[in-house]
Amino acid sequence: MTIMTGSDENFVIAPGPVHVHRSLRDAVKPMHHRSDAFRKIARETASMIAELLETKSPVYILTASGTGTMEAAVANLTNPGDRVLIVSGGKFGDRWGEIFQAYGCRSETLQFEHGEAIDIAAVAEAARAGNPEILACTHVESSTGLLLDLEELSQSLPEPRPLLLVDGIASLGAEELKMNDWRVDAVVAASQKAFASPPGVGFIALGPRALELAKQPGPANYYFDLSRYEAGRETGDLPFTPAIDTIQMVHEALGRAKGIGWGQMRERHRLAAEAFTAAARHLGLEPFPQNPSSAVQVFLLPDNCNNSNILELLVERHGIIAAGGQGSLDGRIVRVGFLGLHGGRRLVRAVRALADVLSELGCHVDLPAAERALKPVMDLEDIFA
Repeated sequence: MTIMTGSDENFVIAPGPVHVHRSLRDAVKPMHHRSDAFRKIARETASMIAELLETKSPVYILTASGTGTMEAAVANLTNPGDRVLIVSGGKFGDRWGEIFQAYGCRSETLQFEHGEAIDIAAVAEAARAGNPEILACTHVESSTGLLLDLEELSQSLPEPRPLLLVDGIASLGAEELKMNDWRVDAVVAASQKAFASPPGVGFIALGPRALELAKQPGPANYYFDLSRYEAGRETGDLPFTPAIDTIQMVHEALGRAKGIGWGQMRERHRLAAEAFTAAARHLGLEPFPQNPSSAVQVFLLPDNCNNSNILELLVERHGIIAAGGQGSLDGRIVRVGFLGLHGGRRLVRAVRALADVLSELGCHVDLPAAERALKPVMDLEDIFA
């Protein structure tokens, strides 16, 4: 069967980089980064990130990818030889290990099977046994869709506590992350996920313990030296030429989300993720992670389907851009995400397109049942319309 989805506009349902709505691009104004107008945008953007994190800790804006913010954290918080415990359940957890290794740290990775829930007791035991100075983890592993129970993990850590460093790139804005209450010492984030903006801008928040570490003499670095960012933080002066347009889009997106309410935005993500997952089951797609997130949805494909075929047909026939698996999951899964950014009409279009493609590939689908599963989000408005 061929199902027309009613729109010629391409749109992205991949879990990042996500779809950037034209209304955000229209909000961009020509300006110089040393102008009062841009300084105000930079200050307000950092302030809204801090609000999302429920912290008064400083937030620094970097023109870098999410990996750049991860490296900035390692560059400012470690010395060669530091003991680090890394909790990994996928590609981006493993990336922590690669960065720490590049900076000469003595890192140990506690590896969990892809999609397997993180065993908090095992993490706590490894922390007690290894007495690491830093524990690094990934809140939402976007390669698998797995959500880590960060609050429980933090509560389980032994004294003296390792510095808790969190990759919030795929979670912040879609999942609750209480930096102060959960005793998280440092969080990194990026623009291209739940902030609905293009890639290229990163954020790093440092709590009191991390700030003290960052002030200590350490290996020389230049672009990622956070003391340079601290010098202009209160005025909104960034030390190097920033991604002016993208920061304006993040500012606009965060302003709209704040107007709706941070909690209400997370609830949108939860409702949309649950409804989309229920619909996907009727298309023969089973959730892959044991503890799914509201940020990223990952589904196992039927045995007779390969994600390369699905992704190609989705774009060619329906103008919909999703993502496949990486590494050992290549060909086995399809990944979508940040559906709370989309209204009900877009979700229906995505489900109909998936039904068409899967049916074409010989999979059994029940489209009427899938559409009924979307009923809880049918009235959901696109916040960027």
